[in-house]
Amino acid sequence: MASLNICFELALNLDGGEDKSFWENNYQKWFKQFLTFLYTHPKIPFSLSLTGSQLDYCEDSHPEAIQMLSELTSRHQVEVLGGGYYEPALPLLFPVDRSGQIEKMNSALRSTIGKRPRGSLLLGSLWEPSLITTFYSCGIEYVCIDSALIPSHYRKFKPIITSEQGKTLKILPISNQFKPESGQNGGNWLKSLPLGLNLQANTSENSFVLITLSIEELASLLSSDFFKELQVELETQDFSNIVLTLPQTYLKNVDSYITAYIPAGMDSNLSRWGKNCYRYSQSKNDPSLTIYDYLNVYMQNRRLYDRMVYISMFIAQCHGGDKMRKKAAQEKLWESQSLFNYINLPSGLPAIAKKRQKAYSLLNEAEKLIRESKEVKESLTTFDYNSDGFNEYVCQLKKLHAVISPIGAQICDLNIISVFANYAANLSKIKEFDGDDDKYYRGFFVEHLFENSESSSFFKGQALKTETFANTRFVETKFDSRRNEIHLAGKGLFSRQKLPVSLNKNYIVSSDGFVVQYILKNESPFAVKGVFSVEVNFAQTDFDSKKQESQYHSELILKGNRQVFLAEKSFHAENGVSVLQVTDSVRKIAFLFEPNEESGFFSQPLTFKRPVTQLAPEGLVDVDEVSKTLSIQFCWNIDLAVGHSTEKTINLSIIPVKKRHKK
Repeated sequence: MASLNICFELALNLDGGEDKSFWENNYQKWFKQFLTFLYTHPKIPFSLSLTGSQLDYCEDSHPEAIQMLSELTSRHQVEVLGGGYYEPALPLLFPVDRSGQIEKMNSALRSTIGKRPRGSLLLGSLWEPSLITTFYSCGIEYVCIDSALIPSHYRKFKPIITSEQGKTLKILPISNQFKPESGQNGGNWLKSLPLGLNLQANTSENSFVLITLSIEELASLLSSDFFKELQVELETQDFSNIVLTLPQTYLKNVDSYITAYIPAGMDSNLSRWGKNCYRYSQSKNDPSLTIYDYLNVYMQNRRLYDRMVYISMFIAQCHGGDKMRKKAAQEKLWESQSLFNYINLPSGLPAIAKKRQKAYSLLNEAEKLIRESKEVKESLTTFDYNSDGFNEYVCQLKKLHAVISPIGAQICDLNIISVFANYAANLSKIKEFDGDDDKYYRGFFVEHLFENSESSSFFKGQALKTETFANTRFVETKFDSRRNEIHLAGKGLFSRQKLPVSLNKNYIVSSDGFVVQYILKNESPFAVKGVFSVEVNFAQTDFDSKKQESQYHSELILKGNRQVFLAEKSFHAENGVSVLQVTDSVRKIAFLFEPNEESGFFSQPLTFKRPVTQLAPEGLVDVDEVSKTLSIQFCWNIDLAVGHSTEKTINLSIIPVKKRHKK
């Protein structure tokens, strides 16, 4: 007689980081109740997926939970699944990091629970065929992914087997369309299952349904006695052909597999937010949408990915040196690779700035450890850093790691290694959330050229009607890696008359900072009068401080006098600024700007709001403040005759601030 095999799986993959109070609250509120229920109801099997951080916390703070899990596993009531230790976005990683994280989790489960895992739940169902080889080499026999990723003609409630380069992997589709509703009666739920799942008695084939539950969903079902009622109903003659089982138990007795190729894809919740920036797609899931498509929509998350890939290569290419430091650096890298640093699960919204800065901090720690393990020479190189088809300029210096983009010839990444922060990881305004639209990325050294008539609105923080240089793709005219010089040239159109102008932008890079030289030339047959502005944006990197004021403290020399101004308020000076110092009061580092001639100055605080949680399946969201930026501008009035040019230079020095000791 054919049977319907049902497997319930608790996806306890929570993002708690290093917050012990978070893990303790979840343990006392839900997980302890779950373990107690299983221990007292031996006929209810459950598979379980959890993170390495959760396992560590239980081992350190609640060894009784580990002991109970071990006993439940030994009596074949619970199957604990494996996966990446830090819940990584596996398709984004190099094979060495994939297998390293999986083996770390395998070892942790074997040493605590006492059994090596044979299966894995892919967080976010981030799947691509190249994972087959990795899982095979790590002893993982099957993975659980969203059934929406599987081509429709293969969805037959049967396990699937897929292969890559002679290696095979079993796929267990997750059928959450059958997930019981909160408060639903166990017997009624069984009756609500489609008749197509209950195969005819004269066939020998068994069907399989895997249902994943969050800890909140499980708690709701436990409180309504769903599983108690379910157990009673399953013991009756009406449902004698339905069996509760575990994935590994079912696979040991499976009668056949469906052979299929599963193309790359991801969970439907993720793909709905992955088509258009902060736009929820009402259409059905597009199984062809991948994590790479998602990152190309949310560029700040993509920039974090680019940095992660660079550090992964940096560690892999470091041979010799201190092995302990290299191992510690690899741990920091793995921790930064958590999918939670890219996507807010389970909603599918992109991770907020706080999570990205935490990941940048871990990556900077990894780079610092590598630099300490072996002497690393300073370098200035050019290659396609972000895989967009054009070369960026990567500055690997003693104090910092910076990336200069050909778009706007701006610094789009500025990681200060000693303080573990990326100061150029700014957001840009989106009208729906911030009241205005930025038409460019807010990095370091972004140039604007605008008419005097736009000055009033510009110094009120309003967006310019046209951008002359901020989005220009600059071309290289000279590159000297030995002298650390980059010469770039860009062209733009000025004013509504669209007068052609050009800008030569030259960087001289040193271990202490940058010297940026500008040569602005009038290429039109008419005079050009307006304002030339150089913009620098400081991202919020401190999200843990309880202080209400900004993390930045600013002061300048204005007409020979020192003046302090509040970063929380806008500040404007027509001219006379010769020195500016912006100090990160949290991380004790200062940015000293010295223009070659006195300039005008404008400073404004920017606050960015974004969706943080999804309130309803229809895509309604809760919008909240997620990040701040201190934006500063150096401004000069220009009046260029036909064919004439003007030269400006800004020197930026990055210096540590000595801590004052109280007497």
